[in-house]
Amino acid sequence: MKQIQLPSGMHDTLMEDCLKKQELKDRIEAVYASYGYRPIDTPLIEFYSTYASVFPSLKEEELYKFVDQDGMLLALRTDMTLPIARVCATKYANSEPPFRFRYCSSVYKVRKSFAGKRNEVTDCGIELIGLNEASDPEVLTCALDVMEAIGAESSTLEIGNVEFIKKACEEAHLTEEEGHRCADLIDRKSMVELKEYLHTLDLSEDARTFFMRLPWCSGEDALQEAEAVCFAPSLKAILQKMEELQDILNAMGYEGKFQFDLGKAPRLDYYTGIIFEGYVTGVGSGVLSGGRYDALFDKLGRPMPACGFGVKLDLLLDVCSVTVEKEAVVRFPKNKLKEAYQLAKDLRKERLVQLVCGDVEDVEVIL
Repeated sequence: MKQIQLPSGMHDTLMEDCLKKQELKDRIEAVYASYGYRPIDTPLIEFYSTYASVFPSLKEEELYKFVDQDGMLLALRTDMTLPIARVCATKYANSEPPFRFRYCSSVYKVRKSFAGKRNEVTDCGIELIGLNEASDPEVLTCALDVMEAIGAESSTLEIGNVEFIKKACEEAHLTEEEGHRCADLIDRKSMVELKEYLHTLDLSEDARTFFMRLPWCSGEDALQEAEAVCFAPSLKAILQKMEELQDILNAMGYEGKFQFDLGKAPRLDYYTGIIFEGYVTGVGSGVLSGGRYDALFDKLGRPMPACGFGVKLDLLLDVCSVTVEKEAVVRFPKNKLKEAYQLAKDLRKERLVQLVCGDVEDVEVIL
């Protein structure tokens, strides 16, 4: 018989993992709710044109696409940020921001089969829409509280700022294409390629030194290391803002729970300010990621600043311990079904109960 299989990149979540996932979801959403974020859910399907109009560099092959009854091209959502932004630009067009939304939903992206990554993941996050960078501490403290609520053995939040690299590219008079290429190499810490590429550009020695040092400006002394190689006052001004952010987080009791990484530079055409990623022991990639994306709403016809992040629940199942409530078992013979059901009903007021009809003489409870 031909084996029945799942599509590539899909995964069944069973029993214990379902319980873990639900408890993690409850912990995280409790944090979101405490910050005043309200739940939202959107359709699994969006028009493909919505993504194409907002993301010019969209990789079509990464979307699950199909056609509806009217011949319109549709796509499974790849994230929750764009659907929520669409809601704000339409359903809340006449409402005044800020908007605070929280969500926990499946998102889909086609990945190379040999990459070992899932094409369907559960994303649990928030979006703070309508407030400028002065609200960054709120989003970051929420992320830090979530990292604690996850309950991993150890964790850290790495914070960067894409404006730092954008401004450096501007001061070095790089073209948009050159800047994106440079940022990509820095973000991937591809040092050999970066060195070779920088030598093809018309740069001052100070600018070249800056770009070569940037991938290593991370950890406790990241801001000081970055300041030492700044080649323009505008760069130091951005570092000053990050120092102020550091002071705020430390004053709120988060010292030692975060660090800066100024070499983070993903998607310069999307992020517009802080970016951050959360790591926990036992997982080789970030389990939490987000940042500021003030330019997104311009493309939807309602300019507003925004910042948010999401947690990939599926990555946490193997490294986080959760408390699974023990079940009582009520065993009973066929002739005492009513008594067993009544006893189980009473017990369920205090605990989980399973009913088992078996070869026993009387109703018995196994705790």
